[in-house]
Amino acid sequence: MSADIQNPDDDLPEQLRIRREKRQQLIDAGLEPYPTDLGLTHTLAQVREAYDPEVLGADHHTGDVVTVAGRVIFRRGTGKLVFVSLREGDGTSLQAMVSLDGVGEESLERLKHLVDIGDHLAVTGEVITSRRGELSVQASSWAIAAKTLRPLPNEHNPLSDEARSRMRYVDLIVRPEARDNVRVKAKVLQSLRRTLDERAYVEVETPVLQHTNGGAAARPFHTHVNAFDESALLRIALELHLKRSLVGGIDRVYEIGKTFRNEGVDNTHNPEFMMLEAYEAYGSYDTMADLTRALVVDAARAVGRTVVPGRDGSEIDLEQPWRRATIHELVGEAVGQQV
Repeated sequence: MSADIQNPDDDLPEQLRIRREKRQQLIDAGLEPYPTDLGLTHTLAQVREAYDPEVLGADHHTGDVVTVAGRVIFRRGTGKLVFVSLREGDGTSLQAMVSLDGVGEESLERLKHLVDIGDHLAVTGEVITSRRGELSVQASSWAIAAKTLRPLPNEHNPLSDEARSRMRYVDLIVRPEARDNVRVKAKVLQSLRRTLDERAYVEVETPVLQHTNGGAAARPFHTHVNAFDESALLRIALELHLKRSLVGGIDRVYEIGKTFRNEGVDNTHNPEFMMLEAYEAYGSYDTMADLTRALVVDAARAVGRTVVPGRDGSEIDLEQPWRRATIHELVGEAVGQQV
């Protein structure tokens, strides 16, 4: 056969092709581009917490050796000293100083030529402060923790709303607000469960696949259970099975789970979303109102935001007493007469 076999990498954009070539160079040099054990001793946050550069002063050597890792978000230097900024998931960053004296000529040149912005890097070295007083790790060795094959988005050309929605992992990398939202949501979920658990509510898991939907008026997703040769629906609400649990003797019950509605999509509606439903035997709308307030206030305390902006631009202190009103009272106010 005279036709040459085409290399699939030939059709890749230049940046992707170059990064794949660098990964291959690491492999050819006997270096693992995705090692499983880095021997880490500290997180970047732990180093930051343990050493105060203002107390240490400029150009200080602690004598303490650590091994840390993070994503490369900045790199400068082409001579005998390279500065690398590492960042971990919570946003904590730390400078690594990789010098000719510290790691040797071959290792330094490999760093310059094979490490890109976005790569994950592990660094072992002494905790020091630089001449400018910046807390740093003076590297005695380094290793690739994970070689990235795609470049990060340019900060001057941010992701569109659609791209952020379709590539959440990229959004998490480039936007601290996105990472903060993940942690805030986790704290809110922990708070909700804690508040309910303290009030003797029992968390249950109810079926996602159902034969009939209830608890809401919405268009469901349809599927088929091959083992039973029967049609099924993804649940549109949590209500019915929770009420069956109540009937069965679980006097206080709740569930936090995903529900699915095959309807419109916009900034406030998604086909797949999370719900919280709770039910209490012998309760009333007054007891549920008390529970609702406790859930909201406890969650606000958990994230440190008990004062929130109102729709009219005013500030609302969630810890202050809440107004109580019936539907009839509110409708009467709106129409200007007693209902």
